Amino acid sequence: MLVCGEINPPPVASHEGVFMSDKDDLSGKAKALKGTPLRVEHNNNIHVGEVLQGWTDSRGAMWALAEIDMSTPHGAMTAAAVEKGNFAGFSLGYLSKVRRDIKTGRLNVEEKNIMELSIVKEGFHPTCKITAASRRQPKAPFLKRRC
Repeated sequence: MLVCGEINPPPVASHEGVFMSDKDDLSGKAKALKGTPLRVEHNNNIHVGEVLQGWTDSRGAMWALAEIDMSTPHGAMTAAAVEKGNFAGFSLGYLSKVRRDIKTGRLNVEEKNIMELSIVKEGFHPTCKITAASRRQPKAPFLKRRC
């Protein structure tokens, strides 16, 4: 199943915290999303697919197209939950590298590394929703027959 939607809202202007800001290369981070694991509710033990493509829109929001692998039990259950509307959002999982400035004592965020994209019941940001979902013919080599 293919799912698409906004995964991170437009960046916060000059924000020094852990949220994505205009200081982050969001376009580059979006393009690097290809192959990123797709999870459910940030559970590292439940891998349900992967991101196929990422991009930013004119507002600077990050978007993704991902595929749920319906050949696995977790993937099939996740796809069914998306179709029923039980899972309707996206949540971007990333780690922030934080260092303390020894002169000021202030914590500074130096970099943010995206680890995964999760399908969730409701995204942290109200705009981070699954806006399109489409079933795709599963890859089933066992269905191919010799004629």
